[in-house]
Amino acid sequence: MAVLVIAFAATTLDTATRIQRFIITELGIVLRFKLLTNRYAATIAAILPAILLVFLNVSLPNSTEAKQVAWVLWPIFGASNQMLAALTLMVLTLYFWQKNKPVLALLIPMILVMLVTIVTLCLKAMEFYNQNTTLFVINLFLIGLVLWMIVEGIIVFQKKRKITAIS
Repeated sequence: MAVLVIAFAATTLDTATRIQRFIITELGIVLRFKLLTNRYAATIAAILPAILLVFLNVSLPNSTEAKQVAWVLWPIFGASNQMLAALTLMVLTLYFWQKNKPVLALLIPMILVMLVTIVTLCLKAMEFYNQNTTLFVINLFLIGLVLWMIVEGIIVFQKKRKITAIS
């Protein structure tokens, strides 16, 4: 059983690193930053943030205690995961809607996940306001991303409606 768990973790890490490397390479191409198109440089750029999260320590605000960066960021990690779930549900909802398939089974969870994510991010923002400026700013950024995601979904929804009306 332990071998299965380790194999799963290793393949997940490998896949995540590889996908991140592909994204960084694509960014290098789009931004015309030749160094990032090199697969070794892109891999280093992909794993460096993870290494920093593990090995760097930061002092906590209003405290003499120091923690690993990953543990400091942990409170907002769940919200970013929920954002990814909401995005996935939104993409699937819009895809099925454009194919004139039933979407209610996707739409309701999408709305619930988005609402819970926004409420949680707002509550955390209030908590971080006086305690941790960095987490407060990251939280505001995530709130902006969720709102942007909703706007983009509405735009796609409106485009489909116009195309249907023209046809």
